[in-house]
Amino acid sequence: MSVVPGSGLISLINGFVDRAIGADDLSPHVRDKLLRQQLGSVTRMAPAVLAASLAVSAVFLTLTWQTAQFWPILAATSVIVMIGLHGSYLAFVHPRQETNGPPRNAVIRTIIYAMALGTLWGFILNVLPLGQDPAIRSAATIGAGGLLCISMMALVVYPQALAAFAIPLIIGALSMVPGLDATRELWMYGTLLAVFTFVMVVISLNHAAGFVAHRASETQLKDRGEIIGLLLREFEQSKSDWIWGFDAEGAINRMSAGFTTATGVAEEALLGADFVHFLRCITPPNDPLMAHLEQDVLEQQTFQDIELRVTADGRECWWSLTGKPAFDESGKYLGYIGTGSDVTERKLAERRITMLAHHDPMTGLLNRTKFTEQLNSCVARLERYGTPFSVMFLDLDQFKSVNDSRGHMAGDRLLAQVARRIQGLVRENDLVARLGGDEFAVILPNDCNVDSIGPLAARMIEEIRQVYVIDDEQINIGVSIGIAMAPMNGTRPDQILRNADLALYRAKADGRSVYRFFESQMDSEARERRLLEVELRDAVKNNELVLYYQPLVSAEDARPTGFEALVRWNHPIRGLVAPAEFIPIAEQSNLIVDIGDWTIEQACLAAVNWPDHLTVAVNLSAKHFRRSDISVVVKRALAMSGLAAPRLEIEITEGLLMENLEEVVEKLGEIRALGVTIAMDDFGTGYSSLSYLLKFPFDKIKIDRSFVDASSDDEVARDILKAIASLGKTLKLKITAEGVETQAQAEFLSGIACHQLQGFYFARPLDHIDLPHYLLTHVHPRAPALKAEAEAKLASLAG
Repeated sequence: MSVVPGSGLISLINGFVDRAIGADDLSPHVRDKLLRQQLGSVTRMAPAVLAASLAVSAVFLTLTWQTAQFWPILAATSVIVMIGLHGSYLAFVHPRQETNGPPRNAVIRTIIYAMALGTLWGFILNVLPLGQDPAIRSAATIGAGGLLCISMMALVVYPQALAAFAIPLIIGALSMVPGLDATRELWMYGTLLAVFTFVMVVISLNHAAGFVAHRASETQLKDRGEIIGLLLREFEQSKSDWIWGFDAEGAINRMSAGFTTATGVAEEALLGADFVHFLRCITPPNDPLMAHLEQDVLEQQTFQDIELRVTADGRECWWSLTGKPAFDESGKYLGYIGTGSDVTERKLAERRITMLAHHDPMTGLLNRTKFTEQLNSCVARLERYGTPFSVMFLDLDQFKSVNDSRGHMAGDRLLAQVARRIQGLVRENDLVARLGGDEFAVILPNDCNVDSIGPLAARMIEEIRQVYVIDDEQINIGVSIGIAMAPMNGTRPDQILRNADLALYRAKADGRSVYRFFESQMDSEARERRLLEVELRDAVKNNELVLYYQPLVSAEDARPTGFEALVRWNHPIRGLVAPAEFIPIAEQSNLIVDIGDWTIEQACLAAVNWPDHLTVAVNLSAKHFRRSDISVVVKRALAMSGLAAPRLEIEITEGLLMENLEEVVEKLGEIRALGVTIAMDDFGTGYSSLSYLLKFPFDKIKIDRSFVDASSDDEVARDILKAIASLGKTLKLKITAEGVETQAQAEFLSGIACHQLQGFYFARPLDHIDLPHYLLTHVHPRAPALKAEAEAKLASLAG
C-alpha cells in the first residue's frame, strides 16, 4: 500500500519500502495509526538532529573563516538550523497532533525537510576546500559519518525520510573522493563509505520492520482492548447476562448489575457472601448439577454452561453459569471469575416443546407415545429388579352421546375435568395418560396389590360418575375399568396391554361403570370370540343365518296381528346360536351392517306371503342404523319384495337416540316418510324416554319385559305400566307389551288398554317350518278357506 497517495517515483518507493518492512498487509486503519507513530518518532528526534547540525555547522564555519567558502556554508547552515528549529518547535508544541484522515501534510513536510537537509549537507561537503587543509578533510569525513549515523538513529523508523536525507548526503560525500591524493586513502574512504551505506540500509530496514511489527501489534491489541472493554461494559450493564467472581476463600468480590438484578438481592448483601453456599440456598436440594459445580470449584476446575434451576427474586428461573479459576504469576490460586446468563425463556420453551411432544394438549396428561415409553421402562425394571406394577384401562360410558348432543367443545371440556379428577385420585409417582378419544390409562409403579388397587378403581368410578357442569348444564357419565398386573398377568408390554383391554371388555360386558381384574379365562373367551368372528364371516357368505318369527297378538282377542323377525345362526357344529352370542361380535367387526340389511330384506320377502293384515317388525342394532344408509336399505327391501310399507315396522332402542340425535331423527323421518311404522323398543329402561317421544313422533312404544315380569307381584311395576298405557293413549300411540308369560299378565295388560302382547304365553319364535302351521291354525279369516281348499285337494286326489 502507498503511504502517500500519488504517482510516479514516490509511489514506487513507498510501495517498495512498505513491502520491505512488512507494512503492505496492514489494514488502512492500522497503517494510518502506525504512520502517525513513525512521524511522531521522527519529530521527537528533531532536537537531537538540530544539536548535531549546530555542532557540525560551527566546526565547518570555524575551519572556513576568512575563506571564500565561508559565506556559502553560512547560508546553507542557516537554512539547516531554521529547518531544525521548526522541527523542534513541532516536537514541543504539537507532540500528539493527529488528523481525522491520513497525515498527508506531515508526510510531505517530513520527506521535504529530510531531502532539503541531505541536499544542503551534500552541498556543504562539495563547497569545503578539502585539498587546502588536512584538518578540513578530517572534519568533513567525521562530519559526514556523524551526520549519517545521527540521521539513521533519528529516521530509522521511517525509511522514506532516511532515504530522502541520506541519498543527497552520500552523493555529496562521494564528491570528496576525487579530492584525495593517495590511492590508498581513496580506496579506504570509498570502501568504508560503501560498506557503511549498505549496513545503514540493512539496519534501517530491519529496525523499521521491527518497529512496524511491534507497533502494529500494539495498535491491534489496543483496538481489541477497546472493543473488549466496550463489550465488557455493555455486558456488565446487561440485565440477562452478568459477571461474577469470588476470592480464594469463596467470598463474592465482583458482580455486575445483571447479577444483582437476577438474584433480587442488593449488592451490599452479596459482597463477601459465600458464592457456593448462596447457590446452594436457591437451588433444589440434592441437585446433581449443583453438586457437579461444587466439585469443580473444590478441584479448581473450569466449568462451562452449567444450567441450574433456581428460585430467585420469588420466581423459578434457570441460570447458565460458566467459571474459570484465576491464578497469579507464581501459580497461587486467587479465586474464580465467571459469567452467567438467564436462560429461563429458552428452558420454558424447551419445556413447552417437551410438553407438546409427551403430553396430551387437551388434558395435560401423558399421551400414548409417552405412556408406551413409561410402560416399557416399567417392564425393564420388572426384568432387572423384579419390581411389580399394574396397568388400569379406563373407558368413559355415555361420553359419545355427550359429544354428539352438546358438541365437541363441550366434550373436550368434559375430558379435561375427568382428567383432573383422575389425577387427583392417584399418587404423585403414578402415571396417568390419555390414549385418545375417551380412553385413559394409569400405570401404578411398585403396586400389585389387589386390596389397594380395587378400592382405588372403585373411588375412580364413584368420582367420575359425579355430576359435571358444562355450559351451565349438568352432565352424567360413567367409567369402566380394566386392570392387569405384572408379572402375574404378563411380562411383555403388548401382553399387559392386551390383558388390561380384555378386563375392560369384561367390565363393559358386565353392565359398565364397574371394574374388573384380568382373569385367565378372559383370554380363552377372547380367543373364542375371535374364532366365532371368523366363523360368522363364513356364515354370512354361506347363508347360515335364518329368521325366526315371534307373533304379536291383539290384547283383545289374542289373534295374531303381526310377527317380530328374530335372526338366528344355524351353526353346522354348534347348532342354533342365539343373537346374544354373535350380535355383539358382529357389531365389533362391522358385520352387523350385512346382517342387518339381510334381515330387513328377508323379513319383507317372508311377510309379503302372509295375509295382508299381518305386519313384520325388525329390531335394528344402533351400530347397524348408524353405519348403514338405512332409508335406502328399507326402500330397496320394500321394492324387491313388493311389501306394502305400512306392513313393515322398524324398532329402535333409546340408546340409538342418545348418540347424535339430530342425525338419527333425520334418518327416522326419511323412513317414516316411506310409510313405515317406527316403534321405540324397551321403553322405560332409559333416563330420557319421555323426552325422546317429544323429539320424534313415534307410532308405537314397546314396554320392556322387565316391567311385565315384575307386574305379577309388584304393585309399583303395575302402576308404572298403567302410567305408560295412559301416556300412550294421550299421545295416540300403540302400546305393545313384550315378555308375557302368564295368563294373569295377559289379562292385566289387556285391562289397562295395551294394544298388542308378545311373549312365550302366546308362542315361541317360529322357524320357517312351524310358521305356516301357525298361520293355518291362528289366522281366523283365512283358516276356513285354507281348510276347505285343502279338503278339496284331498278329495280330488282320492277320486
